[in-house]
Amino acid sequence: MAASVVSGVMTRIGDLLVQEGKFLSEVCNEVELLQTELKLMQSLLKAADTRQDESDHVRQWVAEIKDLAYDAEDIIATYALEVASRKGGGVQKALKRCAGILGEGITVHQVGSQIKDIKMKISNLKMIFQEYGTRESTMQVGGPSSNEAKQKERQTFSHLEHDVVGFDNDLNNLVDFLLKKERDNRVAWICGMGGLGKTTLAKMVYNHHQVKQYFNHRAWVYISQQCQKRLIWEEILVSLLSPLSQMERDKIQKLTDEEVCNKLCKVQREKKCLVILDGIWNINAWNSLRGAFLEEDTSSKILLTSRNKEVSLHVDRESFLYELQHLNDARSLDLLEKMAVSREKDFVTKTYMEKFGKKMIGYCGGLPLAITTLGGLLATKQTQGEWEDVLQRVESNIYVHDNLRVDKVLAISYNDLPCHLKPCFLYLAHFPEDFEIPTKELIRMWMGEGFLSQTQRGGGSDIMDNVGDQYLQELVQRCMVQVGEKGSLGRIKTCRMHELMRKFCISKAEEENFLHITDILSMKQCETQIGKVRRLAIISESGDDSFEEIKFNEYPYLRSLLHLLSRHDHSYFSESCFKKFKLVRVLHLENFKKRNIKLSKDIGCLIHLRYLSLKESHINNVPSSIGNLRCLETLDLRTCFSVQRVPNVFKYMKQLKHLYFPTEYGVGVNLELANLCYLQTLVNVQPKTIQIPTWFKPKHLRVLKVNTNKRAQDVLQMLISRCPNVKKLNLCNRIEKLPEVHQFSQNLAKLSLRETNLEEDPMATLEKLLNLKILRFIGTVFNGKNMVCAKKGFPLLQSLVFSELYNLEEWRVEKGAMTCLYHLQIEYCRRLKMIPDGLKFITTLQELEIKCMPKSFKESLDKGGPDFDKVNHVRSLVFQNCDEE
Repeated sequence: MAASVVSGVMTRIGDLLVQEGKFLSEVCNEVELLQTELKLMQSLLKAADTRQDESDHVRQWVAEIKDLAYDAEDIIATYALEVASRKGGGVQKALKRCAGILGEGITVHQVGSQIKDIKMKISNLKMIFQEYGTRESTMQVGGPSSNEAKQKERQTFSHLEHDVVGFDNDLNNLVDFLLKKERDNRVAWICGMGGLGKTTLAKMVYNHHQVKQYFNHRAWVYISQQCQKRLIWEEILVSLLSPLSQMERDKIQKLTDEEVCNKLCKVQREKKCLVILDGIWNINAWNSLRGAFLEEDTSSKILLTSRNKEVSLHVDRESFLYELQHLNDARSLDLLEKMAVSREKDFVTKTYMEKFGKKMIGYCGGLPLAITTLGGLLATKQTQGEWEDVLQRVESNIYVHDNLRVDKVLAISYNDLPCHLKPCFLYLAHFPEDFEIPTKELIRMWMGEGFLSQTQRGGGSDIMDNVGDQYLQELVQRCMVQVGEKGSLGRIKTCRMHELMRKFCISKAEEENFLHITDILSMKQCETQIGKVRRLAIISESGDDSFEEIKFNEYPYLRSLLHLLSRHDHSYFSESCFKKFKLVRVLHLENFKKRNIKLSKDIGCLIHLRYLSLKESHINNVPSSIGNLRCLETLDLRTCFSVQRVPNVFKYMKQLKHLYFPTEYGVGVNLELANLCYLQTLVNVQPKTIQIPTWFKPKHLRVLKVNTNKRAQDVLQMLISRCPNVKKLNLCNRIEKLPEVHQFSQNLAKLSLRETNLEEDPMATLEKLLNLKILRFIGTVFNGKNMVCAKKGFPLLQSLVFSELYNLEEWRVEKGAMTCLYHLQIEYCRRLKMIPDGLKFITTLQELEIKCMPKSFKESLDKGGPDFDKVNHVRSLVFQNCDEE
């Protein structure tokens, strides 16, 4: 990990020399000499990292190197920003005042002396390493090897598509049980030790096409070790009743525990529901939840997973118990081959599998987690020597005990990660147990920390997001991260970690002093911290919610501060705490809900800040001092309430790439965004609130969400026509008419319309967008009664959603339209009389979801119904909440 830190710091210092060279000119020589010293040092650190277990001295020396590298970056970045503030004007003068908090003017002499001092200490440590016997590693440091580069060219591995080995019989038995129409035996259990694949099997059951068709209402909930009854009941109820409006969700939150419990029982009695509770740790957890689950007189069923077989026996000795077993050698080898060998007929690697794979599986003990992780590691290896090296490490490190066996496999996989992936992996330790991590936010935090280098962007300004996607994909390919939800365009939308992988990740992050995880009460009680805390994740355990007594001056080295309390917790900062963590780059303050507060003007002191999220907080105003944050790349202002005023300071924030406004906001004067030449994401913008000069053309903008009204028609068309490369477009609220076809981006792949109240059939325009793949109509998009999709229209459309089109009565699809349509969803279109006849000609249609439609509409599509022939070819036909007229 030390090699990763030094490599990252060296790269970021290089970025600073490129970006801020004019402000570093007076110390440029010292900075370049420091870079050279770091480069010489990193070749030793690769070997030193592997020898930390040999000696406390080596461990201490490695820790010192990491701290020195971080200190050097902090000094250089702070100096560059302070010089920039002295030479700037306007808001930059305010930046100078904030920078003064960091120290009353760092002089050239001071910063030069500090850099020389760090350089000398690094040089001394290098001599100590060499005297100790550490030699320069011949392995490449700081980037992927040539073999790793070749690996990226290989075809995607089957496990990325959730192709799992060894569960066929298990899956069939569980599905058969759930589909039986017995009303007295409704509980099934999957039991087994950690790493056997309980969650994987449960997911396969949950997503099985027969299960989806049989159970109109389904819910999946992860149960953490801190089982919170109310949150779990509420989550299940919302899932079973979905789709729900925000108002309906708010009503559920206001119900008492008894009311929620009774409502859950009622839903399960009246409808066919499947509820999966993943991870029942003990009998107490089940006892706290069981009141909401009927024991008889219902067609609904429950599937639970647990490590503890005794829990299932305590609950119901007559329940269906499925106890997972370790894989035998044949199934283990089959699984390892699927993970390690490309789908292509890769005869060379299959030869290695025959020669080395059989020996390796003996050390995995039939544990799927150990096998898949080892397979993910082997998938990056191309030569016989590399496979032999993995076998040698396996033989020398893995012991017989099951838990140790898994930990050792995970350690081998972690140690094999290239330098650029290790900090990205350890950063995942921030997030709570069973947390679905939003990958956009994760990648932008990586960017804020500097894990994705500016120099890796190449010629395009949006390449850093692509680099982040590649890093995440590689962690997935190595089976160190699991895919959660995928977006409509195939991108990984959320990810998560296996429980054992997360425990390993936290252990390694703490061992490396990479991250500190705490709750509010612990922070108040702790007088001193061990070492320099550079990343802090605040979780909810103690129930205390006030940050006012926390001594933030004891965290002066913070680079990331993540507030990860749930939406049910309430917390707030004191007014002046921001100035106490002056080096922070990532500030994630979602779900601050104690007070309606104005964000403190001290936020402007955080001049290194790259990422700031106030999403779902109760902050109701932002100060003009945010204009000081000229390094900011991501700014999310989507608070719970409308921000009363958004200041016109964005023209100073030239590095902004992702800007999220509140749903509604006010301005004193129109916002100047024309300087944001790197802008890629612009969400909730009101066209009437921004200046659009004639030369304004955000060529890098890829995602645009516009909140508009009828009065802004001309401005809306102008804005859309100035964004030639937008791939995702969302138009909200009333507009007079759609822009002309030629005004839309030719790259547009996803379009969402919400409450637009169009007077003319939108299909006539939209069907001519040749690259459109996803189309969503939500709310009263169209005031008319009839829509027509013409022949040859929508040539690439794959997914179409109609939701809450209350006026629509007839929808006609001509033969030859939408020839690539795969997924169709219709919900709350209660006046729609029937499915179009033209659907029977769309042979690509495989998924049809009908939600909250009249019972007669559903019956017409059932087998034997008058419209069944139109959907007979559809593989998955799912109905939900279609029980009433």
